[in-house]
Amino acid sequence: MQILNQPFDGQLGNYLKENLNKDYDCFTFFSAFAKNSGVLRLKPYIEKFKQRGGYVEGFIGVDSGGTSYEAVLNLLDLCNNLYIIHSEQQNTTYHSKIYLFSSKKNNWLTIGSNNFTGGGLWTNFETSICLEYDNSDIDKFLNIYKLIETYKNTEYKCSKLLSSKEDIDLLLKYKYLYPEVQLKIASKSKKTYEQDSELQKIFGTQKGIAIPSLTNHKKTAKESITTKHPISASDTSEYMWVESKALTGGSRNILDLSKRGRIIESSREGYPYIVTDPNFIRGSITFFDIEPDSTDCEKIVTINYEGIDYNNCVIKFPVGDKSNKSWRIQLKGISSSGTTLHRVNGPDWLCNKILVFEKIQTDYYSLSVLSEKELEHIMSNSKVVATNGNAKASKKFGFM
Repeated sequence: MQILNQPFDGQLGNYLKENLNKDYDCFTFFSAFAKNSGVLRLKPYIEKFKQRGGYVEGFIGVDSGGTSYEAVLNLLDLCNNLYIIHSEQQNTTYHSKIYLFSSKKNNWLTIGSNNFTGGGLWTNFETSICLEYDNSDIDKFLNIYKLIETYKNTEYKCSKLLSSKEDIDLLLKYKYLYPEVQLKIASKSKKTYEQDSELQKIFGTQKGIAIPSLTNHKKTAKESITTKHPISASDTSEYMWVESKALTGGSRNILDLSKRGRIIESSREGYPYIVTDPNFIRGSITFFDIEPDSTDCEKIVTINYEGIDYNNCVIKFPVGDKSNKSWRIQLKGISSSGTTLHRVNGPDWLCNKILVFEKIQTDYYSLSVLSEKELEHIMSNSKVVATNGNAKASKKFGFM
């Protein structure tokens, strides 16, 4: 048995990676919150676990705006069975954080405070108890297996098995889930999310839970880069947004990125992209861990959009007479089914939008797409806002 005080004794996410590479048959997890920052970092390990015949089952909560729409989309593909747990009783929250690996001989279990997010599994101060037991001791842990059976029981109305993207879209429609970038903005503005009272309720109510009254009591939130002068590659989760405007290229799939940006608004303090001149910051290309002046560099990245990976998006600095002398990312990555990113929702669908990128690791990014109408809102919730280049009239970008 081990008490894991994260980050001092290690990080639970790394323990999960190790166990996903071991000879366990089943990975079962319970988590109040799930976000792409945690899900996508474990995705390749879960995929390999399943390829070896492993079975994956998840029980995720949707309370307090802690779970994102995109994270659930990704989990639907990663899990053999994925359940959403929620009670319509307002003072009841699904708050479990349990990760269980099991096989015919041995089991590994952790119970603690770690949600299925980047913070919960790696960067937050968290505490959990980790222990191993063989099947001769399984009677001591029967309550875990009884809990699984409770949530899998079709008669239990606080649990719903997801079978398709349409099920997840319904949760989005009725505001049980929110887009990842919307939750990020909410965390900046300290906004809390609750379901509108007019919306349809699709879960049951867990009865018999009440807070006791207090006697006599008074009432009172891939490639590695080859470059002459590299910046430090980072897998730290961070967000950058860029106005797409009309995009460039014949298929309107090229997003221009700048070497530097002219600051519109900035706190500047402690921010990694500041330069000596107080009017500028390093450009949007820096977010992708590329030194702005290393124009001989080419980098290939994967972009995850709504639960699907689009591979081979190329970042490069074009040469030739027709070049606009600007870095660019080609948003024409291809999914396993052969769909290209820039045609997911029809031709030119990425034009005149706000594209929000979250860094999962240096060659893997999550993408959210917002309407231009959200510009003022997203600017007001950014650490830095700048123009994509020297000109004041250039399209805007920012860091959240």
